Amino acid sequence: MKPKTRTIAAILLLALPTVEIGGASLLWLLTSGEPGYLDNPLRQNLFRAGHAHAGVLLVLGLVALRYVDEARLS
Repeated sequence: MKPKTRTIAAILLLALPTVEIGGASLLWLLTSGEPGYLDNPLRQNLFRAGHAHAGVLLVLGLVALRYVDEARLS
């Protein structure tokens, strides 16, 4: 693995706990009955979609790094 690829992978892996914390806060908002969250369907949809997209993009980025590093383009 090239040093630049390893650095980007480390940054992505450090960003992964933020997605996990977002999931934990989403679960807390759903189970606690927080009125500001449960009363606003737009907020629910945006928070859920943002959390899901962040997780998918992080995993996709980590997988893509593997393939980009193996492609001998230069």
